[in-house]
Amino acid sequence: MKNLLKKILNAKTRRRILEFLNRSWCFICRKLPLRNTVLFFTIRADGRLLDNAKAVYEAYDGKKVIFAHMLPHSNKIKLFAYYYLLTSKVIVTDDYVRYMRAIKLREGQKLFQIWHACGAFKKIALDAPSKLNAAEEKATHSQYSAVAVTSEHCCKFYAGAFGVSEDICRPIGLPRTDKLLFDATKMREGILKKYPQFKDKYIYLYCPTFREENGTHKVYDPKIDWSSLSDAMSEDELLIIRRHPLMNYSLVDGLYNNIIDLSDESTLALTAACDVIITDYSSVIYDACLLGVPSVFYCPDYKDYERGFYLKFPDDLPGELVTDSSDLLCQIRKTKENPPAERIEKFISEQMEACDGHSTERAVAIIKNWM
Repeated sequence: MKNLLKKILNAKTRRRILEFLNRSWCFICRKLPLRNTVLFFTIRADGRLLDNAKAVYEAYDGKKVIFAHMLPHSNKIKLFAYYYLLTSKVIVTDDYVRYMRAIKLREGQKLFQIWHACGAFKKIALDAPSKLNAAEEKATHSQYSAVAVTSEHCCKFYAGAFGVSEDICRPIGLPRTDKLLFDATKMREGILKKYPQFKDKYIYLYCPTFREENGTHKVYDPKIDWSSLSDAMSEDELLIIRRHPLMNYSLVDGLYNNIIDLSDESTLALTAACDVIITDYSSVIYDACLLGVPSVFYCPDYKDYERGFYLKFPDDLPGELVTDSSDLLCQIRKTKENPPAERIEKFISEQMEACDGHSTERAVAIIKNWM
């Protein structure tokens, strides 16, 4: 029957029918009682919550439900999304909720954005290139009741990016950093227990982020001669690669004993276990700074990176910038021997002053106040 309908109806007609059915379903959902429930809504993983949302979910002791489905969503999943979004009193999310463009929250509902990244580093939402136009971006974010940020300094940037007033932005810190501060030793020991061959090694963690061109993801070439790098590393040095979740392709062109891709492991745990972190435009630098792990910024495409920054790049970075891979290992070693402690301390005080180990408590308090 489904295939028959596809043959009879053209794409435009099918789309109109689906839009009508979605509107009708939303109308029905709006007539249902508002449930005294907290909905944890994420598109960052299937069937589970990550980092911030997970921490708040575990700490909140009231009625709660999880909607965790990566995009794209099937028509069936969309029906569940609209139902939960229109019948839950409080919605907690950690990324875009595209459905907000199509629905208006009911009276008494609250939408809490606990953005997945710390600080104000890369430009996001209205401030960054996107496949969405400005009206679509604004519609996605305009209904936030509160936005968690990591410092007072960051409020103005998130307010501008989401098109909301500054008083909506709450400098309560990010819940994911609580675990990092309290469980760093435990996480490090967990990695070393799982990979005993890492013991007595200097661990360098490479965490590149994804690249975009005109709002579309593209394959990133880090311009590293992996064979030469492997040969240049000493026996007590190890490079671990942790790709961004959107980078579903290998960065390394071969197999090396001292260069290992562990992208299935927790970024937090790997950060806790490493001696130096190498990244480009990833917010992983915030986790590293909290742990006192020094950073090196390897950005061969620095001149062409179109996303833009809120801070002054590279002057405000808590580490040195490298643009040529031939200089990378030398800078990593220099950073390991002489970490830029003052730059790290300044970066934390400006960007992460609210991350004191009690961010989850404050997030839960906001939710309970709404309930």
